[in-house]
Amino acid sequence: MNRYLLFTVLSGLFYFPFSGSAAEPVLKVACIGDSITQGIGYGKFTYPSRLGYLLGADYEVRNYGLSGTTLLKKGDLPYWNFPIYQESLSWEPDVVVIKLGTNDCKSFNWRYGEQYVPDFEEFIASYKALASQPRIILATPCPIFGNGVAPFSSTVVANEIAPAVRDLASRFELDLIDYHERMADLAIMFPDKVHPNTKGTSVMAALAFEVITRTDSQLPIPSLRIVPTEVYLADITWPSNTGDYVLQELNFLSEAPERWQVSPLIAENDGTNLRIEVKLRSPQKFYRLWKP
Repeated sequence: MNRYLLFTVLSGLFYFPFSGSAAEPVLKVACIGDSITQGIGYGKFTYPSRLGYLLGADYEVRNYGLSGTTLLKKGDLPYWNFPIYQESLSWEPDVVVIKLGTNDCKSFNWRYGEQYVPDFEEFIASYKALASQPRIILATPCPIFGNGVAPFSSTVVANEIAPAVRDLASRFELDLIDYHERMADLAIMFPDKVHPNTKGTSVMAALAFEVITRTDSQLPIPSLRIVPTEVYLADITWPSNTGDYVLQELNFLSEAPERWQVSPLIAENDGTNLRIEVKLRSPQKFYRLWKP
């Protein structure tokens, strides 16, 4: 269930500066996937990049997404056949997030669907065999909205692929990021019905952060701290251990609750707080934290 938490007027809060010390990256996180992971043209706004900002200096996150690829070995563009797969193995990651399946749902690929689970089992085994003994996290595909967009099949993703990924995670006792379930109500963030926009990648990163850091659901609701830094700028911060919350903004509280918009900005982690710098476009700008 989504939780909407905490709103405040921009001009109302002040806080004392903090100090934090940066550390060398100690945990290597490899994000395996297709175009949704690669995020062509998104630059620092891809979900792996956002995840790196949220996790902070104790982690190094690398994007091993490759557009169009399938988990199926008999698919039209098997991830297995590209150098990026071997590169991800050679990096010897400590954490591996596997999100493959969106391209497998295409009819000309899913005719080999009976091989999806055996191929996925072999794919998992290839990372389990690494000397780094990585923690493996499976991720369901994001939802495909409406009746899908040819050749993508929303039905195959919902009824075949997502359940298969959940079952694999259960059988192998692996952690799961259920993008299909947790983003089911966020069609507005998928303008082409398949790929998330940069607001959607914010949510993806937050959900990945939640699983990677095993955020305690009993943590107190985080507080926003807001202080003007210049005439037209302000810093918004909240505790770094609550990176699974996403910043939202609204112009007028009289607007309907669904009018809150996810901020497309990136929260940077200094080890103590997450920080976003915003422009003071209106003295009546409101902000809140939302847990997807």
